[in-house]
Amino acid sequence: MDFFDALVRYEVSLWNAVDQELARQGQIQLGQLFALRVLGRHDGQARVQDLSDDIGITVGAASKLVDRLERAGLAARRSNPANRRSSLIALTESGQQALASASAVCDEAVARAVGGEDIHTMTAALRRLQTRLEPERTRT
Repeated sequence: MDFFDALVRYEVSLWNAVDQELARQGQIQLGQLFALRVLGRHDGQARVQDLSDDIGITVGAASKLVDRLERAGLAARRSNPANRRSSLIALTESGQQALASASAVCDEAVARAVGGEDIHTMTAALRRLQTRLEPERTRT
């Protein structure tokens, strides 16, 4: 449990430190940045389900998150030509600008928090560990 406790405490502390730095510099919140990064990776072709899967939240929570991004002018929905029951979500120009600006602040804050540690090695290790949990996630 020492590893679990340390990992969770670090994740919470890192999230809070980065979110506070974003706020200090007048950027969007880290939760919004996380969602914009997902939408950016899907290049205007994201569905609510994609956001749900990538972030690991329910479809309902992802839909509400998209509603908030739309109200903030950061994302826009359009009808999905392949499926009339769903919509596609894309970043607006403001969303793209917010993503770029906040990402730079986030990267700097994470680099400071990690210090001299090899971030690429740690990222690779976390991704390997995450893949071990993916089958569990699809069964639940």
